[in-house]
Amino acid sequence: MIIDTDRILPSIYDETKPRKKYVLRLELDGSTEFKIWRGIICPSNIRLSYLSEFLVRTMGWVGYHEHQFTDKDGVEYVSTNFMENFDEYGPHEGEYRDFSEWTLGDVLQKKGDHMTWTYDLGDDFTHTLTLREIHRYMRKDGLPPDPEYCITGGGNSCPPDDVGGIYGYEHMLEVLQNPDDEEYQEYKDWLPDGFDPKRFNIHDARLRVWDFERTVETVRMRMDDCIPPEMRPLPPMKRQQSVPRKLRERAAAGGDEEN
Repeated sequence: MIIDTDRILPSIYDETKPRKKYVLRLELDGSTEFKIWRGIICPSNIRLSYLSEFLVRTMGWVGYHEHQFTDKDGVEYVSTNFMENFDEYGPHEGEYRDFSEWTLGDVLQKKGDHMTWTYDLGDDFTHTLTLREIHRYMRKDGLPPDPEYCITGGGNSCPPDDVGGIYGYEHMLEVLQNPDDEEYQEYKDWLPDGFDPKRFNIHDARLRVWDFERTVETVRMRMDDCIPPEMRPLPPMKRQQSVPRKLRERAAAGGDEEN
């Protein structure tokens, strides 16, 4: 039996796809109090399954709820767990795709393209992910740079999980303005100490993303170390370079033979 690490735990970036530098903006939909947003730069060949996990940590969600993408045509990119448990989430119509098999660049291809990212299919926190700029990765010392996911900025805190969607969150913020409200103490006891709806710590967000990325790469490395060589798939054959026509003609005429 051949054991293929990439099939069990795919790499974060799909190196078979083109890689461009994408500048993105992620914004939580529906907030009337203030904009909750994040600025992001990442390679276009990041798999949607990992991008979704990165967005969880970029925003500041806890991450134990299901999350998915929806493109402009209504196609949904979801986890295999979601696809295998449709009954649990109720009847579904339309087209579904495994988001580990698609990249960001497959869906967003030109400036201004956008798609929806939903966190928690019960509270339905929807976010708009917009492609704002596209750049090439410049070579350094003759080598292509390592791709990276980078948070460039952001505004305001992520709502707490299970608050009841964007309307539940804004209701909570309204209650917190009035200590005499009967729900005030209940919310204060429920929220983590020091919760500030207008606070965003970019360093904490970067650390959360980096820690998840490091965990994935560490697990992949250890899986590879544990697989004997005879159980690994053969590497893909390199495409043989074609011989220039002039060299073929010289060889045919014996011009490349040693004197």
